[in-house]
Amino acid sequence: MERTHESTLAVFVTALVLLSSGCSAMKMKSVNFTYYLHDDFVKPDTTSVQVASSNGTFTGTFLFGDIAVFDSVLREGSTNDSTLIGHGSGELVSLKEPYIRFITFVHDLTFPEYSGTISCSARFNFSAPTWEVGVSSGTGSFRGASGYLTASIEVPNTAGYILKYQANLMLPKH
Repeated sequence: MERTHESTLAVFVTALVLLSSGCSAMKMKSVNFTYYLHDDFVKPDTTSVQVASSNGTFTGTFLFGDIAVFDSVLREGSTNDSTLIGHGSGELVSLKEPYIRFITFVHDLTFPEYSGTISCSARFNFSAPTWEVGVSSGTGSFRGASGYLTASIEVPNTAGYILKYQANLMLPKH
């Protein structure tokens, strides 16, 4: 018996529909929480440093192409004595417009309910009251995460910023 192109196509489409229906059945849950990144610009506890400068100096305001790296502590609250819940590590690149930055980072978080990393990146205006950062992936409890973080400057200080992050994530139910 000879197969026709139509019957082969019908078998292929049926198999594709059956396979894809299993993927769409994944249940997701919404997870929201708040935490704080504590930056320190003063030695000996510096957590953020400029590592590249387009004008050859590391003083003054950031210019296009300047790069800073950070490895900051994450806490449950905005005070230095609040519970340590992890670390935030990444890089910040100055763009052509003043106060516009590109940021990419990983937050390694440990809460009683969740433990793992979330990876994020964004282009944002540092002078805006809040900005959003896209969550592209995660590990541990955050494996399969998608969503965004809303960030704002909680404490502006020349000795170090405290940033507030409000996580709005979708996680697969396990």
